[in-house]
Amino acid sequence: MLFLFVDGLGLGEALEDLFPFLLELSPLALDATLGVEGLPQSGTGQTTLLTGVNAPRLLGHHQGPFPSPRLRPLLQKSLYAWAKETGLRILHANAYRPEYLERAAAGRRLLLSAFAQGALLAGLPLLPLGHPEALSPGFWEDPFGAGAQAASLARGFDLVVLEYWALDLFAHRFPEALPERFLELSLFLKGFLEEGGTLLLTSDHGNAEEPWHPRHTRNPVPLVYTGQKTPFWPKDLAGFFPWLQVIITSKLTKSDRNT
Repeated sequence: MLFLFVDGLGLGEALEDLFPFLLELSPLALDATLGVEGLPQSGTGQTTLLTGVNAPRLLGHHQGPFPSPRLRPLLQKSLYAWAKETGLRILHANAYRPEYLERAAAGRRLLLSAFAQGALLAGLPLLPLGHPEALSPGFWEDPFGAGAQAASLARGFDLVVLEYWALDLFAHRFPEALPERFLELSLFLKGFLEEGGTLLLTSDHGNAEEPWHPRHTRNPVPLVYTGQKTPFWPKDLAGFFPWLQVIITSKLTKSDRNT
């Protein structure tokens, strides 16, 4: 299964033109505000997704873009740590430039996403560009082929996690070019699904679905899961991780029965 985390993607009417392929996948809506005033942010939103703990309520506000030091202990018990403890083959597939990792760790604060920090805390490597198990997190020359490559990679693991952050970046800085990123993402998804891959997709906050301004939104975020039927669905970001644990545990149980 591929867990494609798409930074900065909410649900909104503009997606009918910008991202119709997502709507064809019948996304469910997850609340990203978590009962806290203000605009949802990446640090708290991603931490909540990965841990099931309402991080903005813990802090008393939404916080980003990177998790604050107060959130780091939560990430020690993230999806990555749970997967390893459960015996799952899990891969954090993002490819990184070595110079970026050096800069990210050089200051007083670790300038890495909650996903990257959770992976490190669980003992998983952050893979360099060119590694055979690493995927570029966007800006693909052949997005359809990149999706097919992700499907091939996912067959070797129980869970592959990939962060796609280009939408949020472009929504903040280059909104006029967002259609290019939506097209890229659509082709990637088509390439992945045509290879028979199981897709899990969600986000941390809205942004790119309203390209007429550069700010985050309080819109719900999408949840897409193309696997087998689930006994229930989460309602917000805090419910995502407990729900995913049930999904994965159920798949493992069925696999054991068939062996």
